[in-house]
Amino acid sequence: MPQRFLIGLSSGAGLNGVEAALVRAEGIGLQMTLHFQRFVSQQHSRDVRELLRSAASGVAVPARTLALLHRILGDSFANAVRQLLEDAKFEPKRILCIGCSGHSLWHESDGRLPATLNIGLASAIAERTGLTTLIDARSQDVVAGGQGALLTALPDWLLFRDQGESRVLVHLGSAATLVALPAACHPKQVIGCQAAPCGLLLDSFMHRLTAGKELFDRFGKHAVQGCCIDPLLERWLAHPFLQRRPPRHVSPLDFGEEFITQAAQLARQLDGSLHDLLCTATHFVARAIVEALRRWIPWRPARVLVSGGGIHNGFLWRLLEQLLAPLRLEKIDVCGVPAEARKATAFAALAALTLDAVPGNLPALTGASGARLLGSIAPGDPANWSACVAWMARQTAMPRLVAA
Repeated sequence: MPQRFLIGLSSGAGLNGVEAALVRAEGIGLQMTLHFQRFVSQQHSRDVRELLRSAASGVAVPARTLALLHRILGDSFANAVRQLLEDAKFEPKRILCIGCSGHSLWHESDGRLPATLNIGLASAIAERTGLTTLIDARSQDVVAGGQGALLTALPDWLLFRDQGESRVLVHLGSAATLVALPAACHPKQVIGCQAAPCGLLLDSFMHRLTAGKELFDRFGKHAVQGCCIDPLLERWLAHPFLQRRPPRHVSPLDFGEEFITQAAQLARQLDGSLHDLLCTATHFVARAIVEALRRWIPWRPARVLVSGGGIHNGFLWRLLEQLLAPLRLEKIDVCGVPAEARKATAFAALAALTLDAVPGNLPALTGASGARLLGSIAPGDPANWSACVAWMARQTAMPRLVAA
């Protein structure tokens, strides 16, 4: 059975830093088995975090600054690869390629000309590591009419499906996403949607509450100090986004700075504090996730598996446990992949699928007009690029199953 090693890289809207995962893949295409090997995380400096926050907020940022961020992120990804290989005592020449999420500064999938802006200079990654790098998977789906969301659904199917157990994966990232995997399912049977804002909303309130000193509400220690403002919660639960049918994408246009400012004003009118506002927002995220699960998943799972930075928010976790009881709520670690490594591992899988000439998106979930090969390629050094080309030549000469 063909075997290869890949590295996945990710950077989330939480602005914490970049993550790298080492993955071993056996087999090809939809018959591939993925084995998580190792994971590292590197934090951004405070200056880089603030530049990223400004650039993503819609504030005018000079082109020079954007270009600099593009390069800095590329170098950060390369540094994470080098640390990962050093920690694993792994020779770079054993890696076939890198799959990188990049960092999304702007994503608007609705309108006459949907557009997405993803930064993280792939050429810098390829130059500094010598490894062929696939990046910007989202753009191809968007150009094909998709939302550019839930691109990890097919990797999730490869990693977490079970022959005897129906599962729902909940990813608590910038948005809360659901991916439902019926027992013994085929990719066409996978269901999913973006349920609600998560880090996009909670981290913005934290930034306001702590004047930018804290990135997120670790353990929910700030939210738990407040009280839920029920009139505000009910208002948010009637938000038009929650009424839209999937495919849909949580946008800063829906829950960005304007929403945060209006929410703060309404809280003050209702005599609520910033802690109350954060508590209410955490209740909103939990309620919206559970309502989306009940509304859009037509069967009851045996288990709910959770990943993403939101797992560190103990208050959010407890609310989800209460609302989902008696369903079991567990981190995806029980399946062999650390909760913080899910996204990086998924992008390693997307790179593997592209090299196998297998489309990586599921059109029923993204809304694209059809299945597409995903990613733009920055070739590595001649030896690595030759290995990638040779691999692709072998796979395109073989019949394969396609997900959609």
